[in-house]
Amino acid sequence: MNPIIAEKLRGFRIEDYQPITPRELDLGRPLPPKVGNLVKVIVGMRRSGKSYRLFQEMESLNASGIGWNRICYINFEDDRLGDVTPAVGDDAIETFIAMHPEALDEGLYLFFDELQEMCEWGAWLRRIVDTTKATIYVTGSSSKMLSKEISTEFRGRALDFELLPFSFREYLHANGLVGEDLLDRDETGGYSTRERVMLSTAMRAYLEEGGFPAVQGLPVPQRVSLLQSYVQRVVSRDVVERHDITRPRVASTLARRALGCNGKTLSIRRIENDMRSIGLNTSREMLGDLMEYFEDAYLLFRVREFSMSLRERSTSMPKVYAVDPGLAAATSTASVRDDGQRLENAVYLELRRRTVGFRRDGISSCRTKTHGYEVDFVVGDALEEEQYEPIQVTVRMDDAATAERETRALWELMEEQQLAEGTLIVGEGEEREYRRGDAVIRQVPAWKWFLRQ
Repeated sequence: MNPIIAEKLRGFRIEDYQPITPRELDLGRPLPPKVGNLVKVIVGMRRSGKSYRLFQEMESLNASGIGWNRICYINFEDDRLGDVTPAVGDDAIETFIAMHPEALDEGLYLFFDELQEMCEWGAWLRRIVDTTKATIYVTGSSSKMLSKEISTEFRGRALDFELLPFSFREYLHANGLVGEDLLDRDETGGYSTRERVMLSTAMRAYLEEGGFPAVQGLPVPQRVSLLQSYVQRVVSRDVVERHDITRPRVASTLARRALGCNGKTLSIRRIENDMRSIGLNTSREMLGDLMEYFEDAYLLFRVREFSMSLRERSTSMPKVYAVDPGLAAATSTASVRDDGQRLENAVYLELRRRTVGFRRDGISSCRTKTHGYEVDFVVGDALEEEQYEPIQVTVRMDDAATAERETRALWELMEEQQLAEGTLIVGEGEEREYRRGDAVIRQVPAWKWFLRQ
């Protein structure tokens, strides 16, 4: 029996991690333990709350009657384990069974946190699945675990779930700002003036602070420092170290530039020229690879322009969105106020939460054909023959000129695509409708749009 692992297993108490903020990521009903079970994989950026989502699932299992003697949690990122090899994973399971031999017959519930830290984790996990009567949950901080390695190793035997930092709804709950009655209220019930003011104020705070659990309530200097350290750790561990990057300064510089382009288009060619002008030797190929690695590590996402042509989609210049609006604020230039970009960023992330799997590719930006007006998002899936939903995002609607400018792109796209409805999300503004014949643009305050499920 490995004494370090035995100490970890004996020392685990769910009470030490309470209170556990419930996350709205639905993992579905727990599968009964069996050999050859489907693996549920939660992926996302470091510190986004994956471990606590496992704890939430463990609490739910225990509340349903599953004893703690059948629930095994092991964090493979613990430095006390040293080099994490398949033998370490075997020791963890064998030690738990030695401590709770009755669990082997009844069936285990195995929770493997940050499994990507194990070398050759895929082959090891496949062996555990094929030989152990268990229900298995896994977390990882790289989407490679999800998109490429899982599909290769398991061939349809894994279910993936993407966990982002707190949504606005989760942010309200985590900070004790509202009760369940307000979060679950039917829109027809309405909101009082006091509730509207409170929610609008909370929306502005959310765009500044973001949704990483550990930064909630921290003073500004500490929050900014911690979020900046998250970026540094992702770049160093999940990009430079994992992909053996020989020019770490190029990687860190690109990460800052990319996050500084939050909500804007990113030109790799321009960045290459800028880096060469300050003496950083790089290439467009290397920068393109790094951007892919940043996405793999969930540091940022790229959104391309909407087009029915695959060729156009592959060559258009993408817009970049950070994994969290607070992270974008912490890494932006101190003199820059980018409220509009962070609101747009938050809307994109919420759209990801409301879609699953390959349908996230159905979130695009768009320019109208007639005048080239930009619409922030077009959501829909041609393969599923879905009706496209155009969405425009703006900080405020102060006057008629602003309203005309912000709605003209929607009207033009709706006419070109023969769409009957569009949505205009405003950071500050009232709920209202704009109509042209049978077509309608519905303006909704950001806080209210984010509360919808």
